[in-house]
Amino acid sequence: MILRKVTYALYPNATQEAALLDMKGSHMRLSNSALEQRISAYRRCGVTVRYKDQCKDLTDLRAADPEFKALNAQSSQMTLKRVDLAMQAFFRRVGRGETPGFPRFKSFDRFSGWGYKTHGDGWKLTPGKDFHHGRLRLSGIGNLRIRGKSRLKGEPVTCEISHKAGRWYASVSLEVRPNRECGSGAAGLDWGVETFATLVHPDGRVQEIQNPRWVKRAEDALAGSPRRAG
Repeated sequence: MILRKVTYALYPNATQEAALLDMKGSHMRLSNSALEQRISAYRRCGVTVRYKDQCKDLTDLRAADPEFKALNAQSSQMTLKRVDLAMQAFFRRVGRGETPGFPRFKSFDRFSGWGYKTHGDGWKLTPGKDFHHGRLRLSGIGNLRIRGKSRLKGEPVTCEISHKAGRWYASVSLEVRPNRECGSGAAGLDWGVETFATLVHPDGRVQEIQNPRWVKRAEDALAGSPRRAG
């Protein structure tokens, strides 16, 4: 089994659009608050706040604040994980002697979106025939029309919601079993310069594939174009 990603365009109605924007704002504030907590804890107390610490704090935050309680718990953890990965990348580059930029607070426009870890927990994909178009249900949003098509069928695993240039998208990871057919033949292959390639078959037969010389053909065509235009 392998993972493949397919991106669907979302088509929310006016009510769903407003709910999506509200959810994006909540995830943005959670992300910025997590980054602020890490910075303040280190500056004031020399304490390093880690992902597991913030996941514990998230439980208290969800109990105290209705805004964050309305978010899917696993989805909120993914937002915290993105902050953690950004911090890890920063310190990794510092350790290599590079001069990386410190993770930034994100404005609403610069915040790309959020994600879900497990199919059925906060989201559910109902694809159309052959995974062509379909519906996507998001907790707190409802059923959304989606358009797009996966080349392979599979089981949905994770989902990432993004907001770009005023449009909404869902990138879904599918666990698929590719249908690969293998032949029984064999041949030796040698790439060349004068010839494109030389194949040596098991029976000793040698087959030369001529160089198509695409660049030379393009140059000849370009050289002749002024004359043809005249």
